[in-house]
Amino acid sequence: MKKILNKLSKINKNLYIVWWHTREKILWWDYSWDIDLATDANPTELREILNSVTEVWKKYWTIIVNEDNESYELTSFRKDIWILDNRRPVEVEFTDSIEEDSCRRDFTFNAIYLDVKNQQYIDPQNWIIDLKNKTIRFIWNPIDRIKEDALRILRFVRFKNKYDFKLWNDNYLKILKSNIELLKNLSIERIKSELDKIILLDNNIQALKELKQIGFFKIFIPEIDNLVKTPWWAKHHLEWNVWVHTLMTIGELNKYFKDTKRFNIKLNIDNNLKLDLYWTMLLHDIWKNDTYSIDWNKNIHYYWHEKYSYHKSKEILKNFKFSNKSKKTILWLIENHLRVFKVFDMKTLKARKFMMHDSFILLIIVWLADHKWRLPTDDIIIEKLIKFYNKFIKTLSSKKFLNWNDILVKYPDLKWREIKNKLNALNDKILIS
Repeated sequence: MKKILNKLSKINKNLYIVWWHTREKILWWDYSWDIDLATDANPTELREILNSVTEVWKKYWTIIVNEDNESYELTSFRKDIWILDNRRPVEVEFTDSIEEDSCRRDFTFNAIYLDVKNQQYIDPQNWIIDLKNKTIRFIWNPIDRIKEDALRILRFVRFKNKYDFKLWNDNYLKILKSNIELLKNLSIERIKSELDKIILLDNNIQALKELKQIGFFKIFIPEIDNLVKTPWWAKHHLEWNVWVHTLMTIGELNKYFKDTKRFNIKLNIDNNLKLDLYWTMLLHDIWKNDTYSIDWNKNIHYYWHEKYSYHKSKEILKNFKFSNKSKKTILWLIENHLRVFKVFDMKTLKARKFMMHDSFILLIIVWLADHKWRLPTDDIIIEKLIKFYNKFIKTLSSKKFLNWNDILVKYPDLKWREIKNKLNALNDKILIS
């Protein structure tokens, strides 16, 4: 960064840090070193003085600068004009005014600049007070800011709940709701990216409640919105509907991720795995509203809801363009989320094959989150399940299975299909021995 600053100084231009780093440094967070930069130099000047400049998102005039083996996103001060589809500026006008650049940003706490040379905060609109008061506020008219970029609806929910900010205006959530339809103009990839960030928040439960409140799920995943209409069986649950139950299962995942040793399950958790589990809990009961029935004894049933939830979730995951790996994991967990406790009653071969599935350990976590609030809570069965699984894993580690070449050597006259059948049969015997 020092080299970039020196080159800009030679043409009497300045360099500023913006966005994440500045905001979180002021809040005394463990701020990110993923630094975004801004400057009063225009793109033509930047191309002339900087090396290894790569233009990305050309319509937004953001460039990647590589200096001394370090890469930074660098944006020239600008004014956005003629916004298309609530996202794309059709024409961009550059400026050397930090005041004008600050006015085109989304939230007041994102319009604070850290002067790299002097290490001083520049607050052209005196908005740093909002950040210090932990208040979220749109810059000037919130409706205008949303129409410029509809993704700000989701970003508002994310920032509010990430930093536990209070609303500057009590009508903000109503404004978000009245403009929620504008999100339809955006690509589903951008929406999912923002939604994933919201789901990974520590305060994700409140954020999900607000997404429902502003009508997001009603538009994009109506099955989740309808969970509130689905009554729960009071005989076995404290929750009064399946939406509340879904949020409580997410709460259990939150507890697990904060203390992965609490269930004595060895599992390396990264954000991709977290997202798969969170999405599983969001979708695992989405078809209960359509399978809901009451028998003659006033007992509530949701027959085969896991099968129907599986098929509906398949459509949802496709629409949101999940990776094939995530789709495979999430759908398997949804389809089998009621089967895990039946492993004790399965025949040995079937049970062991079931437990050998790559996602079986995740299925245990899903089952624990799903049944934690069941009445009565059976902690003994939980401990029994985990011990049963860990014992199997220890047994499995001592077994040596045959491969294709082993069969070819031992049975050279077999055809390819026969080889596969023989291999499966012999490995099954090894598995149950």
